[in-house]
Amino acid sequence: MKTSLLTALVLGLHAQPGFAQDRLECLLPQGGRILMEGPCESPSGYRPETCDTQYATRYLGPNGAAPVELGITSMRRTDDSGTPAEMCANFHVRDGAVHAGGAAYGQYRTVVQGKLSALEAKPHYDDAVEQQAERASARQALSRPGYTRMAVLGGTWVVEEALTRWHWGHYADVDFYRTPLSHVSQTSSTDEGKSWSAPLITSSSRLFTIGASALDQPDAARPGAAVIADKRQQRLDLQAQGKQLVLRCRLPDRSEFVFSGALPNEEDLQRQSGGKLPPFVPVASVAYVAAPGRAAIGVDRELSLIMGLPTAPGPQQEQVCNSAGLANGVPYIGISLLDQGGKRFTHFPFPDKIWYPSEPPRKVSATLMREQLTYSMGAALTRRARVLALEYPLVSQACISAVRRGEPPACPIGAVMRSESHDNGLSWSDLAVAKTSWIFTSGKTPDQQPGRASLVRE
Repeated sequence: MKTSLLTALVLGLHAQPGFAQDRLECLLPQGGRILMEGPCESPSGYRPETCDTQYATRYLGPNGAAPVELGITSMRRTDDSGTPAEMCANFHVRDGAVHAGGAAYGQYRTVVQGKLSALEAKPHYDDAVEQQAERASARQALSRPGYTRMAVLGGTWVVEEALTRWHWGHYADVDFYRTPLSHVSQTSSTDEGKSWSAPLITSSSRLFTIGASALDQPDAARPGAAVIADKRQQRLDLQAQGKQLVLRCRLPDRSEFVFSGALPNEEDLQRQSGGKLPPFVPVASVAYVAAPGRAAIGVDRELSLIMGLPTAPGPQQEQVCNSAGLANGVPYIGISLLDQGGKRFTHFPFPDKIWYPSEPPRKVSATLMREQLTYSMGAALTRRARVLALEYPLVSQACISAVRRGEPPACPIGAVMRSESHDNGLSWSDLAVAKTSWIFTSGKTPDQQPGRASLVRE
């Protein structure tokens, strides 16, 4: 029987009438195949479920081996994830064993010589340990693409979560899931999951290949035949319909950045929160309008550094505008700025050495320590003639320490860390501390900066 026909027959076993079906074949490096199927419902309402998250799954071994029923695989399918490659990367082969996730958190399945085994590995720690691990991750400016592996190595249970340096546009021109893994969060148990070691953020992985993306792991499955119900455009169309939350951030030259996000309709509000608006709604679009009547220029949401819009009027909405400003006559937002032709906001893939570095140059570190300064997430980009500059505002450590938890810091800027590029972003100088900024005014807090955008109140 031909492979295509066999695949179609197997995938048809779990079909449910009345629903579009996700049907996906994942090809493993040793010749085996994973077959998944699940019903996909059409999106409706404010937060439509693109597809059912429960997939009936089976494994077909190489050389015509008997199929092995794996049961249900739980997998997320939303507007920004769930492509065939992203789904297949959850399966891999290690030392002849096929590894797959389960239907719930901490469930792992393994197929060895046609036999299925399953176990639960749920690392648990106290709050202090988890907070310490999170702080370690933040210092490295790391992000989670959503892939976790578990293996039993010589009697020790090892769980690793993949981490990348994508964090807020670090790889601005690269698909999130294609960014190379740089670290893992690693923990282990020597008593079959009763107790676990503290999570360790390390670049020495035992289960992943560092330097390859989650989708390009040499032992991971790749998509074969696929019928995926793609509802992304429908979701985007829905977000553009109905009532919108619009925030306008005006620059000193009267140009504006316009943020919009879809508000839930009354039916969804009642069902989800009893009629109460959520504190934030996702950003649907960002646009720059140079002057009334001029065509808007779209801005990549990730480059704006704003992922959600506060629904309640007040300081949080004003802080959205703090990400945008005008410096040296050039509009900037987040980590992008208007190009010299005035037609688009440019992407710059910043190198590790200048993008929220965990270890700044020794001279910079010495200066920060001596003057008791620290830098925050308020990086900004500008241009003077043909020279680009990325700057981090530096503020007093004492001021940051005094800020109450959950409140935004309102500390005056004392200096900046700056890196320059003389070749339009192809290469960047090492970071250096400077008392004079190209962007920020010393002695003023971020919301007091004369070049910053301000919220337009209707």
